Amino acid sequence: MVATSNNSVSLLNLAQLAPSLDELYTQFIQELPESGEKHSLNDLIKMLKVCPINRVAIEIKALRAITALGNYHHPDKNPYSTGSGYKTVEEWVRGNFESMRGSLASAAGKLIRQAYALGFCCAEIVWEKKVDGIKPEWRLRDIVVLNPTRFTFAGKLGRVDRIIYKSSLEGEFAIPYSKLVHLYCPKIEEPSDPRGDAQASRAYPFYKARQVFFHQWTVAGQRQATGLLLIQAPSNDSVVILDSKGQPIKNPDGTVKTTNAVYAAVKAAKEVESGSIFGTDLKNKVTSIPGNAGENFFNVALQHYQKMIFYCYGVPSTIFDDTQSGIGNAGINAGHRLILDNQIEAMIDHLRDELLEKVVRPLLVANFGRKFEQNLGEFKSEKFIDPGMAAARVSNLTMALSTGTLDANDLEAVNRLREDLGLSPFTRQQFDTQQLAKLLAQQEYAEA
Repeated sequence: MVATSNNSVSLLNLAQLAPSLDELYTQFIQELPESGEKHSLNDLIKMLKVCPINRVAIEIKALRAITALGNYHHPDKNPYSTGSGYKTVEEWVRGNFESMRGSLASAAGKLIRQAYALGFCCAEIVWEKKVDGIKPEWRLRDIVVLNPTRFTFAGKLGRVDRIIYKSSLEGEFAIPYSKLVHLYCPKIEEPSDPRGDAQASRAYPFYKARQVFFHQWTVAGQRQATGLLLIQAPSNDSVVILDSKGQPIKNPDGTVKTTNAVYAAVKAAKEVESGSIFGTDLKNKVTSIPGNAGENFFNVALQHYQKMIFYCYGVPSTIFDDTQSGIGNAGINAGHRLILDNQIEAMIDHLRDELLEKVVRPLLVANFGRKFEQNLGEFKSEKFIDPGMAAARVSNLTMALSTGTLDANDLEAVNRLREDLGLSPFTRQQFDTQQLAKLLAQQEYAEA
């Protein structure tokens, strides 16, 4: 039933009619089936291991993403009693990431590599209770990135609430979704599918085609070095088969063994490939055809496939080439790096949210109670910006503030200018104090 404008009360259906995932439609726990892609996870993993183009595309996104993750910050600067002494929330949470096995950057790098390449990744959060400090406290011990071929997502009524991990030692067991850091690239047709959209799957056909071209290029290179022999022999004639001493080989009945003249001539010509000399009958005609590998064609084709692989990962290929000075595109790679960074920011925001909700929140609640539940802090870092663009922005902001286009009391504009100059931002109190000091100084100058 649809409510019309004449109805005095709108009819609202509060129930969600469509499940998030159609595969999990019953009230019983179900595992999500295979994604149905043409290429299995193992195919994609093998490609990423052996193909340098795929690997570098993933590495550049992962390395820049790790840098963009930044450090944990919290606005409350009051010290609190913890197992390791009086510390601010920011100091204590950062201490958890510093004392965990490995490092947060290392775990984030593994997660991001898998999420971009395979579409999804999961890491188990491991806690431990420390009792050797001033007082007992729960701390973060590890963030263990899981092998994506060993687990499947499971849940019911359209909602994933666990994964089923298949261990070679302990068999199958469930890990609650709340105990996992889960990253994925959303699919266009099914944004809630936790298996995500594997960028490596788009690159796989171009990788296979490139491998075929490499093989053909190798063959063409061999032909370029050795040329090609064209042999014309009487196809109706037969010749005697000789042994290594030049003596005729005989059949069991005493007759001489023979073979087709064309076959014999071609077989003898194959000795040329090993640098040997071959002889043939006077009736045969041998012509040497110089090699013509068509190197330009192979170069253009291979470069095209390389660019297509980069594009599959959203990496502008101009980051690596077209940067020579003097041809009008010396600075193009800097702008394209910013395009790449904007793509990375979306995945980093996802990772920050997962860390805050599933790592920071449980730590704060377990050790400080619920006082910080509405203020978990944040992960932030300096944004990537090209030096030329930063200089232009500083110039524009300075001009706007000095001409009155922007109010000199605009804290946001002042902080943006300070950020581009590499200075820390003002708090509202610091800014107001500074403005008051300027006003008093002006009044004293005027009275003098």
